[in-house]
Amino acid sequence: MWFNVKIQQPLHIEVRESQLHGRGVFAKSKIIKGSLIEQAPIIFLSPQEKEILRFTKLFNYYFLLDNLENPAAFSFGYASFYNHSPEANAFYTFSGKRNTINIYAYKTIEPDCEITINYNGRLGDNSEVYFPNSDES
Repeated sequence: MWFNVKIQQPLHIEVRESQLHGRGVFAKSKIIKGSLIEQAPIIFLSPQEKEILRFTKLFNYYFLLDNLENPAAFSFGYASFYNHSPEANAFYTFSGKRNTINIYAYKTIEPDCEITINYNGRLGDNSEVYFPNSDES
């Protein structure tokens, strides 16, 4: 079962105010290209559960998936606080077996640098990303 997987909050990253948007995840120490930055537990959401998020503050913090049965996932840890950038310095993968989202360094990230991911799910994908109007950060 997924709850038997030991997951610890990484000590080399932190969440703080971001110049990009609201809060973001920042490196506290140098992170080498290819390193696992964070492995955060996730819960896969049904279409009905995803729809309900629209009416909550969690709406801006879930991941869209290309899966009809589970079109979204909500993550714990810091994973929902990574901001978007088309020139992201990190990327993510999902593990259905471990029920985690895994954030990896795409390039070496220096201390105090904000860690970003491409919300389109593909590095270098410059297509527009849908951001709903919201007062929440």
